[in-house]
Amino acid sequence: MIAIGAIALLAVSQAPAASRSPDFTSSDLADAAERLTGRRSHMSGAIRLLAGQGLAGPAITMRLVRDDSASLSEEGLAAIRFIEAAPEGSVVVVAMEGDKSFAIFGTTFATLAQSRRLAGFVVEGAVRGLPALRRMGFPTFAGGTVAGSAGGHYRIEAVNVTVTCGEVQVSPGDFIVGDEDGVAVAPRERLSEILAKAAALRQEKEDLLPLIARFGSYTKALEEYRRRAARRP
Repeated sequence: MIAIGAIALLAVSQAPAASRSPDFTSSDLADAAERLTGRRSHMSGAIRLLAGQGLAGPAITMRLVRDDSASLSEEGLAAIRFIEAAPEGSVVVVAMEGDKSFAIFGTTFATLAQSRRLAGFVVEGAVRGLPALRRMGFPTFAGGTVAGSAGGHYRIEAVNVTVTCGEVQVSPGDFIVGDEDGVAVAPRERLSEILAKAAALRQEKEDLLPLIARFGSYTKALEEYRRRAARRP
């Protein structure tokens, strides 16, 4: 059984950013983070948006391992305490080792997380109760849906440690943005410059796209964009 007491002390400094809708997409964040760190910063396409409109916020993490002797009640209570201790605006990121054909979260956990104003779930395995999750509009990213619960088959090995989810590393406090394109991760230690770069990439694209449509040429559009940028004070 994992001790949960220190969870609320982690990632708190990033919580205010989670309450704001970002001025960029997951693709912008993935590009910005990769350019500045040299590392892949997006999760695999296996993890996709199933419910809600997307999410943004600092990660809190959980790693599950297969254990068919795990106590359904004890592990369930540990997961509940994890959710209840999470700072407002947090994105719950769950890595699942081994067989991923079990549902980690459903409507009970989603209702609890939504009531506590968490930003959403990013789950390497599956979820269940999809129609209700969609009615709730709680942002949920997962590998799919199944009917069976992970309860009694998995135990919590660690919380708020670095995990691998969707083939990319996620540490507590890393900034997560998820939308219909997928999920991107910005490492906490370079967060400010990555967020600024992502916003700049989004603005550049919004300025450039109308010019491409106008000229019917990317080259001419880029030349005009650069001329306009040079004239700015």
